[in-house]
Amino acid sequence: MPRPPRVEYSDALYHVTSRGNARQTLFHTDHDRQRFLIQLQDNLESYGVVLYAWVLMTNHFHLVVRTPRANLSRFMQRLNSSYSLYYRCKHGKPGHVLGGRYKAPAIEDEEYLLAVTRYVHLNPIKTGEQKRRTRAERVGYLEAYGWSSYPAYAGKATFPDWMSDHVLRGYGRNRKEAHRRYRAYVHAGVLENDAPILEVMKASPYAIGGAEFVEKVEKTLRDRSRGDALDADVSLPWRGVELDVIDRVVCEKYGIRPEDLRLHGHAVGVAKLVAVELAARRSGKTLRAIGAHYGEITGQAVAMIRQRARREKRVDWRELEQVLDGG
Repeated sequence: MPRPPRVEYSDALYHVTSRGNARQTLFHTDHDRQRFLIQLQDNLESYGVVLYAWVLMTNHFHLVVRTPRANLSRFMQRLNSSYSLYYRCKHGKPGHVLGGRYKAPAIEDEEYLLAVTRYVHLNPIKTGEQKRRTRAERVGYLEAYGWSSYPAYAGKATFPDWMSDHVLRGYGRNRKEAHRRYRAYVHAGVLENDAPILEVMKASPYAIGGAEFVEKVEKTLRDRSRGDALDADVSLPWRGVELDVIDRVVCEKYGIRPEDLRLHGHAVGVAKLVAVELAARRSGKTLRAIGAHYGEITGQAVAMIRQRARREKRVDWRELEQVLDGG
């Protein structure tokens, strides 16, 4: 049977779903779930993927991600294979752990992104068992469910540094109001299925969006597909931002010289953190190559710098990336 290809392009948004083989249990214990999240965090950093929402169910998981480097296939291959290796070793079960290819329809824009996060966060109460319960019981179960990004969206937990709070930005006059409004938005779907987004999701296995966006994605796949088992995912052209362009933008922002970014320690303050993070997001280069450029530091050191950079509250990342996009 031909395997349907996927389309990959710079800054694409996806709703990713992966299930246990034959719908078997994928997460037996909390240790399994914690191990998966550790591996998820590691691969998000390695591949520069941005995570907006997630949920772990018993036999499957959902991720909502953005791929600045157009590298969803490599990211998911590494994530699924690393967890499968752990699972087989931990539970002594040889053979396939995951059931075939993961699904990953592309999401058109912010409007659909918001709706997909709600769909993902409502998963724990859309089971047959939960549907037999009252609204109050379902809400209580949802609010107590700890294996998703919903607690962070609802204001009951902080966003970890490996997950983006982009969806909540601008959703209220302040963060408190954004949490309150998002909780109300999710609670509105507790009893009723979100018919509009479900209709859109059922319309195409390849894209979530308006008719024009869906047709564009499907036409691209039709034009590239041979209809056989060797069909590969379609990667549209993507050019990363050159490191010297990133250096120039950062140096102009902070009033320093490009050679200052190669200095070790905290000589140029936040500027080096910003340069390294932008390089990881936008250059398409490996962490090792980025480390070599910024003073011959290791890939592990680059990952640690990125963690510090994402905790830096004084940086307007959107503004800097807009400058990069402008040339």
